[in-house]
Amino acid sequence: MSSKPTGLAAFTRKGAADIQQTSDNQGGESIARPHKRGRGKGEVVALTIRFSRADWERVHQLAVSEGVSIQHLAVSGISKIFEEKGLVGLKL
Repeated sequence: MSSKPTGLAAFTRKGAADIQQTSDNQGGESIARPHKRGRGKGEVVALTIRFSRADWERVHQLAVSEGVSIQHLAVSGISKIFEEKGLVGLKL
């Protein structure tokens, strides 16, 4: 059985994903070294969501009819999921 955390816990352990395993040239031993992040360092982080064409058309049509962006729909939906789980919702 794996000892890796799953679910939300896998994403809340600060620094756990920032360690990179490398091996030295002499003994083949594995050495843990900090890995510097290249993306997601700024105040706002971009995210890509992929939809089938049919689903995108439905989402786009809903956004237009509601007078909001797809971004707003996505953040609202994710925020509701957090709240259903008893967590603080996202900022809109």
